Amino acid sequence: MPTIVEHQRFVVHIDVLGMSALVEKDPELVWSLLGQLVEARKDAHATSLTFLDTAQTVATPQHVYTVTFSDTIVLFSRGAALNDLRTILVMATQLLSRALHYCVPVRIGVAVGTFFFNLNESMYAGPALIEAYRLGESAKWIGIVTSQEVYRRAIEARLQSGTSDIVSPANIPVDGGAQPGYAVNWPVILRNSIAASLPVNAKQVYEGFAQYFGPFEALDPQVRRKYENTAAFMNASAA
Repeated sequence: MPTIVEHQRFVVHIDVLGMSALVEKDPELVWSLLGQLVEARKDAHATSLTFLDTAQTVATPQHVYTVTFSDTIVLFSRGAALNDLRTILVMATQLLSRALHYCVPVRIGVAVGTFFFNLNESMYAGPALIEAYRLGESAKWIGIVTSQEVYRRAIEARLQSGTSDIVSPANIPVDGGAQPGYAVNWPVILRNSIAASLPVNAKQVYEGFAQYFGPFEALDPQVRRKYENTAAFMNASAA
């Protein structure tokens, strides 16, 4: 039987902002949005990565598994080695990028630890999944929150985009304010694919999602704050 160390993996939890309210309002529209989410997942998963420092090429489907149920996607790596970390961070960021392209607002949590799975029986469990879920769900924005251990490993491996660290300390917006944590610098990583020039405001961030959730002005103030928080993070990355 494999030891507990052999079950160490990077786990990513992804879900859609505002899905519960939309299900009650317009189930048919939800189905359309979920189709876009699946397209984003397919785009992000069907990639090959070449690491410049080692010249090694990695096919993402061979290193990262994906599971989709309702508006939730779970990604998990084969192991917890450096290439697993690199691959999972790239795929999580690319999935966010493709989701934004398809006008699907998502929040993402990334953790590392024990995770068991049985693909044939659709069985998935482990503290890494719970941590990734809590990190993503608690954040009030569009973004990618990581655990402290993922941050530590990314810094130790000197993972950077240009001169910026891939994962950095950040104030994570949560209910009641903000708390210290760690986040993927996705506005820096995706700077060449962000259509709007920074700085942006919350209404600009929200614009593509209005087709599903209605006018920005009609949003509940708590919902509007999620897009304000997203704009603030994007603008801070350009400072």
